[in-house]
Amino acid sequence: MKNMKILYLYGDSNTYGYNPLASCYEDGRLPEESRWPTILQKSLKESIQILEDGQNGRCLPGYEAEFKRFQKVLGRFDRLDYFAVMLGTNDLLNQSSHDSLEISNHMELLLQAVKAIHEECLCIVISPPKMGFPAGHPMNSYQEENVKLGALYSDVAEKYKARFVDAGKWDIDLFSDGIHLTEKGNRQFAGHMVSALKKMKI
Repeated sequence: MKNMKILYLYGDSNTYGYNPLASCYEDGRLPEESRWPTILQKSLKESIQILEDGQNGRCLPGYEAEFKRFQKVLGRFDRLDYFAVMLGTNDLLNQSSHDSLEISNHMELLLQAVKAIHEECLCIVISPPKMGFPAGHPMNSYQEENVKLGALYSDVAEKYKARFVDAGKWDIDLFSDGIHLTEKGNRQFAGHMVSALKKMKI
């Protein structure tokens, strides 16, 4: 539709819909109708078109060449009404030592890159979902840093007059790897996103 607004959704495997239980002979992606961006699109109906860009293993850009590639992709669109980003999980998991501040700095640079191409765009920063690593788990320190990252993302969003969605506070069903959303988790996540966008009057 001519008046349909555009929401570019930039994320990692939890946006892509990765299925960690799939064998190498199967499609490693959850069914389209089970993925949260698809469910969200159905809820938004024809008011907003979601352009889904999820990639397994994606981290926030950190080098000039990465930002240039990213901006080249965004430059293909005449306009973007909304840019939503949910990244940070892989950044945390790939660090030799925890540094949520470094990751939040990369998020800040990403928002700058978006606004340089699409000044008209409203950015939406979504904190990574809670990891399934409770106290006593050998990887619990990653979840503790994930909480810190959410707070830093909130500050970055406020600085750039973006909207912030604290997905890290949601109780979402995960696969046994403690990272990826199950089909149930995708439905839960979509429901929370619908409510979050309504609060933003989107």
